[in-house]
Amino acid sequence: MKKKELVDLIASISLMLIAVVILLLPTFKVNDLSFILKTIFGFYALIKFTQFILILKEKDFESLFTCLISLGALISLFLIDFTTKNMVLVLMIWMALMCLIKLKKADFYHDRKNRMWVLRLFILFAFLTSGLLTGLNLYYEESVQTIIVGFFFLINGILDIVDPIAVFLMEDNK
Repeated sequence: MKKKELVDLIASISLMLIAVVILLLPTFKVNDLSFILKTIFGFYALIKFTQFILILKEKDFESLFTCLISLGALISLFLIDFTTKNMVLVLMIWMALMCLIKLKKADFYHDRKNRMWVLRLFILFAFLTSGLLTGLNLYYEESVQTIIVGFFFLINGILDIVDPIAVFLMEDNK
């Protein structure tokens, strides 16, 4: 496994572990969604920036753009009045910008005649669907909101882990 795929794999597993922790928080009566979203976006930005630094030679800017979008979401959470509508708005804007990044990555593979573009489009549509369903279902009580957000980021981590595994398996078959 190349360094880039290994770093991508470790970053995705880290994001999945954070999502699992978020899923466990309602058990301990921690339901402050403002704090949870700030923590998620902060860790997301930190992990993606570290990933960008570690694979700087690959000239793959996907993790840098993801870091910047997550920082923007984090900053906006500090600046806005925290209501459910604002939370959904921030999450939807973050998701829309993430979809643009995922679409650009699919286009990158398509331009190089790599069949991975089909997988990247599937990942994009699965991410978009899970994000829209998350946004539509965030009007429940706080513990349910925490679980829904946790599942959204867990699904996102699972979708992120598919790419490095697929690249590794395609290289292994050549």
